[in-house]
Amino acid sequence: MRRLTRFVGYLLLLVSFPLLAADKAKPIKWSDLIPPGYDPKTLLKKYEKDIMRINELPDNSKEGLAILQKIEAELANAPVNPKLDGKKVKLAGYIAPIDIKNGLITRFLLVPYFGACIHVPPPPVNQTVMVEAAKGQGVRMHQVDYAFEVTGVLSLQHFKTDMGDAGYLLKNAHLKLYKDDVWLR
Repeated sequence: MRRLTRFVGYLLLLVSFPLLAADKAKPIKWSDLIPPGYDPKTLLKKYEKDIMRINELPDNSKEGLAILQKIEAELANAPVNPKLDGKKVKLAGYIAPIDIKNGLITRFLLVPYFGACIHVPPPPVNQTVMVEAAKGQGVRMHQVDYAFEVTGVLSLQHFKTDMGDAGYLLKNAHLKLYKDDVWLR
């Protein structure tokens, strides 16, 4: 009987191991959000003269705003990476608040660098993730300047907000303050 119990225990362990491994989030980088074969540098080259021209123009000039609108329209159509759809991932970035409830930011855009959605133009949609925090999770307002690591299942969904557009959704996200040698110390 003891052997049978031990055998069943080992069998359960073997069967559950792949399930446990499947639940583990894969750490990804911002570059992973860009699909293979798409090179964002071509976009920079395409608008290099326009960007230089904007720097010469006064703020809010009609010509400058027209150039920005043209660039933003292209950024809004940057392709997302279909290989990440439905994958459980872990990604670190900065927060641009969308919804605040009881002093907690519960819905936000996750972006690759601080201040990304405040400056014009915002990051392309394939570099912006709409995050909806899991129940009981959120970022306190005094932490908004810090980098956070978000974990959850990523889906390909387009969102338009006043802060910028997102090409991904990370729902039911778990959040933690992010620290490494490069970002926060």
